[in-house]
Amino acid sequence: MKMSSKICFSSYYHDNRCALFEGERLSEFYIEGPNTKSEVGQIYKGRVENIVKGLRGAFVNLGLKKNGFLPLAEIPDEAFLEREEVKEEGLTLSPGEEILCQVVKEPMGDKGSRLTSYVHIPGHYLVYFPTIDRIGISQKIKEKKERLRLRDLVRRIKKPGIGLIIRTAAQFAKEEDLRREYLLLEKAYERVKERWEKTKAPARLYEEPPFPIRMVRELLNPQTEVIYCDDRETYNLLLSYLKEIIPHAVPLLKLYEGEKPIFEKMRVEEELKRVLERKIWLKSGGFITIDQTEAVVAIDVNTGRFAREENPETLILQTNLEAASEIARAIRLRDLSGLIIIDFIDMREPKNVERVVEELKLCLENDRAKSDFARISRFGILEMTREKIRPSLSDSLFEICPTCNGRGRIPNRYEAVIKLKNQLLAKDETIKGKKVKVVVSHFLYKYLTEEWEEDLEKLIKRLKIALELKSASDLPPSGFKIMVES
Repeated sequence: MKMSSKICFSSYYHDNRCALFEGERLSEFYIEGPNTKSEVGQIYKGRVENIVKGLRGAFVNLGLKKNGFLPLAEIPDEAFLEREEVKEEGLTLSPGEEILCQVVKEPMGDKGSRLTSYVHIPGHYLVYFPTIDRIGISQKIKEKKERLRLRDLVRRIKKPGIGLIIRTAAQFAKEEDLRREYLLLEKAYERVKERWEKTKAPARLYEEPPFPIRMVRELLNPQTEVIYCDDRETYNLLLSYLKEIIPHAVPLLKLYEGEKPIFEKMRVEEELKRVLERKIWLKSGGFITIDQTEAVVAIDVNTGRFAREENPETLILQTNLEAASEIARAIRLRDLSGLIIIDFIDMREPKNVERVVEELKLCLENDRAKSDFARISRFGILEMTREKIRPSLSDSLFEICPTCNGRGRIPNRYEAVIKLKNQLLAKDETIKGKKVKVVVSHFLYKYLTEEWEEDLEKLIKRLKIALELKSASDLPPSGFKIMVES
């Protein structure tokens, strides 16, 4: 679904943020802070630490906090750059060996980076593969005549033994643009080989360009109307890049100098707040809920307040179609990935079921991450998977709650008070006739003094103690302390 787009950069928050608008709607959002720089795309001279036969892979020391995991299937002969290796069922590796590898997935949770030794260097038009002799073309370039033109053009440009993937941005590009970028990518890999000879593992051999350049490289397309920057440094960085690689796009670059912060003017924060809520209301009155766990993302569609339509099937179809569009947007904006299960409202007509699925696929057409869809079940449930490259937006913007440890729930007040009562009863013989100080959270204090007051008096008489009840702000909601004065 082609529509005009805008790319907006902001350094107002003292980190790097990029928002992509399609039409007038926020479609994608990226953030990179000083402590959250992406490792994807970096090329290393790694050292094999150990081989895990059961996983058919190796853990490789890159000089990072955690070792990366390299599947044996991801290792071509050229990965060693220094010797010939005879393959048995895969490549023979030994601990201590040095190997060329590249990060393809960020470390997530307790897992280190995912690695490959089929290294590649991406550009705006082309992706350069020094170890694979083949030509690939983006599936999003549909026109057969243009695919043939690009394939013939690339054959003339590339050297034997080199592989290239022609990216979507190369559609209708001139030969001189592709040739210029090819030579720059070739030089970048030559520098990788030079550093390999001079450095000892573990060492970084290639670093991806700065955040603004990566974003423009990935997001700029023929539908882009403008690229806004609110910072002179970012503007100059992008200006140099565009002049060198994409000269025709230089007029699109604008320095934003408005009084309001650019993201405030474009209502980015407002849109993010809405789409990151668990419950997202639809214009029709229906709503969707999104629950994200480590294993699966569960999305549920409900009709909500939308009850004007007399024909139930029409009502359900309209709600599901609107939900499909909003779900696609949430998937891209939140960067949801892995297994995603969507529970649409049950529809009787098979043609309506297909229409909803097609609407979801259409709305994800501009998504750069790969998705795969199963058939929708008779219960209205659609299973899909989406490529996982980096942590989701919620992982970047939120932390796990220290009170509930991510469960979203805490013990209720009654259970906490019963626990306090039982601990006091267990000390019955040692506290009888003494002064006891009980410190509780504000959450429990209100409950004890307003709703449990009579029970508390009975407990004090039963234990024969002088009770001093205090509240403290540093305790968790269900927390308490018992102190006995000697």
